[in-house]
Amino acid sequence: MLKEYKQKYAQSVNQYLIVDFEGVIKESDNVIFDNVIEKNISEIHPFFESLTSVFKEKDQDLVFSCIHLQDQNNNTIITDIVVKTFDGKQLPLVVILDLTLHYNNYQTTAQVRNESVINSQILELKNEYLLEKEAFKNTFIANFNHELRDPITGILTFSEILKKTGLTDEQTNYLKVMDSSTNYLKQLIEDILDISKIESGKAEIILEPFNLHDLLEEVAHIYKVNSHQKGLEFVTNFNKNLPKIVGGDKMKLRQVLSNLLSNAIKFTEVGTITFSASLNQTRARKANIHFEISDTGIGIPEEDQDAIFESFKQLNHSHNYTGSGLGLAISKHYVELSGSKISVESTVGKGSTFSTNLNFRIDPSYKLEKSKQTDSTPINKDKKYNILLVDDSEITQLSVLKILASKGNFFLDIATKAEDVIPKITDYDNQVDLILMDIKLPDGQGDQLAKKIRQLPEREHKKIPIIALTARVFKDDLKKYKKAGINDVIKKPFDEETLLTQIQENVK
Repeated sequence: MLKEYKQKYAQSVNQYLIVDFEGVIKESDNVIFDNVIEKNISEIHPFFESLTSVFKEKDQDLVFSCIHLQDQNNNTIITDIVVKTFDGKQLPLVVILDLTLHYNNYQTTAQVRNESVINSQILELKNEYLLEKEAFKNTFIANFNHELRDPITGILTFSEILKKTGLTDEQTNYLKVMDSSTNYLKQLIEDILDISKIESGKAEIILEPFNLHDLLEEVAHIYKVNSHQKGLEFVTNFNKNLPKIVGGDKMKLRQVLSNLLSNAIKFTEVGTITFSASLNQTRARKANIHFEISDTGIGIPEEDQDAIFESFKQLNHSHNYTGSGLGLAISKHYVELSGSKISVESTVGKGSTFSTNLNFRIDPSYKLEKSKQTDSTPINKDKKYNILLVDDSEITQLSVLKILASKGNFFLDIATKAEDVIPKITDYDNQVDLILMDIKLPDGQGDQLAKKIRQLPEREHKKIPIIALTARVFKDDLKKYKKAGINDVIKKPFDEETLLTQIQENVK
């Protein structure tokens, strides 16, 4: 039976031809091409014309790969051609090997492999593009942030100065509008920085002890005033058994609650805002606390209740409701970083309730540092302090000058370039008591300049207090500043009280 199967299915795909020295076929087994005896082999395919000279050479053993031929049924076959010549007396042998199946399979395999390589390269290019896009976005936001904070500092500074002059009631009202607009712009910048930090994976929860009761009262006071200004009732409902000192991220909790309360007031025209906090349970030194903010506002359709947490998403585009559309997205991310989520219950036309349950650490060893009481005047009222400001922004220069000049206890020197700082510090005729340094300078970075100052040989020079003026206050940035020997950081935009307080705490 095996012999029968071999005869039926085992078909040779190789044709053997003996040709003379001119290429005329003398013998053939007719496997692929039939009726070719006494024909010139070039009639099978023009390719064989190139072999005529080979047939006359002695002892040649040549292989030609992947030659496409047309068989007698006009089907394309892919072959290897073997040509063997002998001693010049024995006629040459030509072998046509039909390897169509082999080449087709190889081509399919190669194509799959090539497609895989191409797809891998495309993915790599996409990743490179995304990384470049992310780097461009972060650079743009950093520059955008830096450039906007200087003019905001100027507005805040001169607004405070104007308040101390003899203003009419009308001018005072104008100033309030200007302050409100400036603070709104400042918050927009903070929101953009926060969402950028979240998207880049740099946002994290910082665990530190704080007074929960004080935080709730502070937030409630601010938004009670805002509610009353809009003619709304503001109700607080804080459970008496709430722990006082807890471990958690105070700033992020404040931001989440502020965003939710701000939205509640914004979208409520008549009625009540209710701010509640209650203890769910205490277990294993953890307190789970329920926060809830309700309003009687316009409400949110059920089908849109997930979309409101998307970045830059605003369901109501009325000019009455301004905002960046980032507040809820930021709140959602910060709550999720804590391992929780924000729940929404809302009825269109009746109002909304936002709530979340957050864990806080309870530890008897927690102690809060007493806040420093300062009157924003230097310690030694009889001494004039030499302050060196390193900043190329004319707005910041003028703002600092006006603030310090109003106190009468300071001399201010200004350097706009990093290269001018060391000569000023080492000038014995004009000893510097404190340096206010912008981190982003036209010819260098402030933290690198701080390192050079700390490497100066004279102790009184390298020990000069340095306060950084910067918009970049991410955790990694603060670590870098500290490592460079910077004593303190003032975040731009800053106001008069912040600047004077920080200077007082660092001068001796």
